[in-house]
Amino acid sequence: MTAIGTGGRRYAVAFIEDEGVPFPVLLDEDGSAAELVATNSIGVGALVRPTAIGAAVRSMRGGHRQHKTGRRPTQLGATIVMGPGDVILYEDREDFAGDHAPLDDVIATLQR
Repeated sequence: MTAIGTGGRRYAVAFIEDEGVPFPVLLDEDGSAAELVATNSIGVGALVRPTAIGAAVRSMRGGHRQHKTGRRPTQLGATIVMGPGDVILYEDREDFAGDHAPLDDVIATLQR
């Protein structure tokens, strides 16, 4: 498993330490990985929509916090599970802030 983040090195280090991330975290500083997998982006106003605020509250209740934003704060994320031979086994692109892939779906894909 590998994560790809949009922040700089110091933000990645803080994320790894604060969240106890046990796998490699790479940096997509120029946005080429996001472009390759065609992530979505949002307008700044979408960050204050009820869905985004609800996701932020759930995250904070779970003991998580947002670290500083990277160079592209309106870029949304994606969850992609790759198999041998560069086969895409699972993909989910966020449509709004906090729209993360269902963890059960990702785990089920990894267990196949």
